[in-house]
Amino acid sequence: MLLLLSACGTSGQSEDKSSSDNKNAASEETVTKEGSFAGLADSHTIAVNIDGKETTLQVDEDLQDKVNSIEEGKKVEVQYTKGENGVLELKSIETK
Repeated sequence: MLLLLSACGTSGQSEDKSSSDNKNAASEETVTKEGSFAGLADSHTIAVNIDGKETTLQVDEDLQDKVNSIEEGKKVEVQYTKGENGVLELKSIETK
C-alpha cells in the first residue's frame, strides 16, 4: 500500500500580504518641509525649492486656487505624500 500526502501552505501568502501593506503604509507617510515657492510647472504641478533642490509636487483641484495666489520666491511650508507611482502629492501648503 502506498500513501501520498500533499498540502498547500498559506504562510508564504500572509507574509507577502503584510509586506505589501508595509509598502502602502510607507508610501502614505506625510512629509512636512519648508522651502521657497518656485512657481507653477503646469496646471496641476508646482515647484518648491526644498533643501537647495527644486521639487515638483502634484496639486489636487481643491488646492489650485491657493497655489495660484502664492508669489514666486515666497517662503512656504508644504505637506506631501509619495504616491504608489513615486509622484509627490501635495496635501497642504502654507505661506510663512
